[in-house]
Amino acid sequence: MLFDQGKLEKLTFLELVTPGNADEPPQVNEDVSYVVQVNPDHQTLNTLLRYTRHQGQGASGAEATYSHTEPRTLEFDLLLDGTGVVPPPTELSGIPLVGAIDSLVSGGDDFSVESEINKLNQFLYEYVGEIHRPRKLLLLWGTLSFPCVVTSVNYRFTLFKPDGTPLRAIAACSFTESITDCERQRQENASSPDLTHLREVKTGDTLPLMSYRIYGKTDLYLEVARVNKLVNFRSLRSSTQLTFPPVSKEAKS
Repeated sequence: MLFDQGKLEKLTFLELVTPGNADEPPQVNEDVSYVVQVNPDHQTLNTLLRYTRHQGQGASGAEATYSHTEPRTLEFDLLLDGTGVVPPPTELSGIPLVGAIDSLVSGGDDFSVESEINKLNQFLYEYVGEIHRPRKLLLLWGTLSFPCVVTSVNYRFTLFKPDGTPLRAIAACSFTESITDCERQRQENASSPDLTHLREVKTGDTLPLMSYRIYGKTDLYLEVARVNKLVNFRSLRSSTQLTFPPVSKEAKS
């Protein structure tokens, strides 16, 4: 649709908070988030299956017996650019043309690579005293919803000021999927016939995020948009009532 092409969605990290009751699914803390400056130009999603082999002495081969599947890993690079070539994020930066103009006339502070690295580090892997561990994360970007923990972040600096201050860096990030038993059961039961819900749109809500809250995954948001006959589903109005229907058995997998 024409109006849906104007908004640029940015990869967003949200915090997942585990309730005290183990039977309750993790909740999204939307007050703690990080939005990337530039979307990654590639992603690598890895799935690893483990097998055991019991090979007798003198045997030339053995059958592979399935053991288990490792949690998936997701890897991508993030560009942090303080040269001014990439406009710093603004409230209007989701709309390319308007955002570019707003960045030029806003007169805001220059984008600092060192400050952005500190912000990213604090969000991703610094120890949080209240939970006695780094944060659990939810990565959202389009149809991607990936509950995970960070496993590594490596910075490569590629451009500097004359005094040695970094002007550009690439953060190579790696994440491991993390799903509780409660989350797994909720996703497996996503086709329950009583899973029709009405939800009111609140400020900051997006259709993928609301779909994640209901179904535990974001890739059903296009079906939700169709059911609600949304012309511009990327711009939701606050206080709007949306219907989230049951999903078919094919859609839950």
